[in-house]
Amino acid sequence: MKVIEIQTIRNKTWSNYLWVQVRTDEGLVGLGETFRHTTSVATYIHDQLSEYLLGKDPRLVNAHANNLLNSGGNRFLGYPTRSVEIRANSAIDIALWDIKAKSVDLPLCDLLGGPVRSKIPIYNTCASPGYNSQASQQRARLVTGDQAVSLNRNDDLEMQIFAPGELAQSLLEEGINCMKIWPFDEAADKNQGARIGGADMDKALSLIAEIRDTVGNEMDIMLEYHGLWRQAPARQIIQEVDNFAPFWHEDPISMTEIDELAELRRWSKSPFAGSESHATSAWTRDALKAGAIDYIHYDIGWIGGISEALRVAHLAASYNKMIAPHDCTGPVVWAANLHLSLAIPNALILESVRGYYNGIYKKLVSTLPTISDGFAHKMNGSGLGTSLSEELLNHPDTEIQSSKI
Repeated sequence: MKVIEIQTIRNKTWSNYLWVQVRTDEGLVGLGETFRHTTSVATYIHDQLSEYLLGKDPRLVNAHANNLLNSGGNRFLGYPTRSVEIRANSAIDIALWDIKAKSVDLPLCDLLGGPVRSKIPIYNTCASPGYNSQASQQRARLVTGDQAVSLNRNDDLEMQIFAPGELAQSLLEEGINCMKIWPFDEAADKNQGARIGGADMDKALSLIAEIRDTVGNEMDIMLEYHGLWRQAPARQIIQEVDNFAPFWHEDPISMTEIDELAELRRWSKSPFAGSESHATSAWTRDALKAGAIDYIHYDIGWIGGISEALRVAHLAASYNKMIAPHDCTGPVVWAANLHLSLAIPNALILESVRGYYNGIYKKLVSTLPTISDGFAHKMNGSGLGTSLSEELLNHPDTEIQSSKI
């Protein structure tokens, strides 16, 4: 078997997504995905990675993962980041694992050693259906004075801002008992996270309090900070939020500052999660060694794909830590996260976005995981168990670029 074509698929309607299809001479097609900087990533795939991969056996996944990172013009030296190179490698690696599993007619989780569970609990990241879409960067319908304008109760981002207690109740009614919110981001944006005033602190804390007042401790609350804060104000925030017994604090400061992060962790009564931005095996090793994180929260579309995710998962297990893969991005990564989480004993929970799997994801792929009673269930079919939808592939704005033998 050999690779005969590599396609990148983009669409300006969903402009942050980049999909990859790797085609073989035996008719198998592997699907991969990454997120943001799609023009640059696609260019790198066609200018650099295709020259290496075309004509090779796609099933040699370990060799390709190593060579794409370390060989010739593909070598990338630098501290683990979501670089163009790493994003490109990630998408290709996911596609190669998809082919590998399809070549033996197994679901990906079976190829990874077999499932240790048939389903895994999810948490809801309370994003809007258009969140993370480049065409929807501005939050729609926010406030006039202190009042929400035409509050959309199907929009979890608006609900977390204006009716967080009601949002928590609606999630519980679906069997989801863990939610992620980010009530401090607006305050951080005012001064690049340098300080937080009393009024901003009170406003953010009131949203957390409303959840507790409405549903008590039935709902676990994850706090996301997006790495926006400096250490001193982050300490102020965490000391206040700890009074509400959060499930975790996620990325409270820049996650490159591991020593500061470890110091902050020692101040907190609650666990830390990180990092969607940096959690390659090298970063995870350093963060775990420093005692800076409790849950490993990484995005396989940004760290090197499934190959690197496996290394991170095993490293976490050696420290007796749990993984919780990140996905507030795309449906292919979400499906891959599910396969990984079913096969890895130290997987804790699957990040999911209700606004996505009930909306945009249905437009982009053929099959999605089944969600019921707060769990994601094993997918059927070989490989990832999904493919790009006809709606996406036939969309007038879809751009397919190809490198082939």
